[in-house]
Amino acid sequence: MSPLQKTPRTVPPEVLLDNRARRAWVILELQLRGHTLADVARAAGVNRQTLYQTFHRSYPRMEACIARAVGLRPEQLFPERYWHDGTTLARKRQRHPATVPAPPSKPRKR
Repeated sequence: MSPLQKTPRTVPPEVLLDNRARRAWVILELQLRGHTLADVARAAGVNRQTLYQTFHRSYPRMEACIARAVGLRPEQLFPERYWHDGTTLARKRQRHPATVPAPPSKPRKR
């Protein structure tokens, strides 16, 4: 186990319903292990703000770093972002408004 890992725990179900509660739980777990999110960010080689954004947006690589630091798998900590087999859900691609064809203004008469 890495120095950031200790005994694996389970996430209380009510924590998974709210991003703020989940982030607070992760921070508490890290504090119990003597670490911070900044330590996890340094270990991953990213800015700590990147990890904070992970609680609001899907970022599989950072989800894995955070989950590993608290002794879980990403699909346990972020179940709404993963299929049951552990693969990530495909993100919906949104087209840029300029590339979406405009609807016809008037129907053509023949």
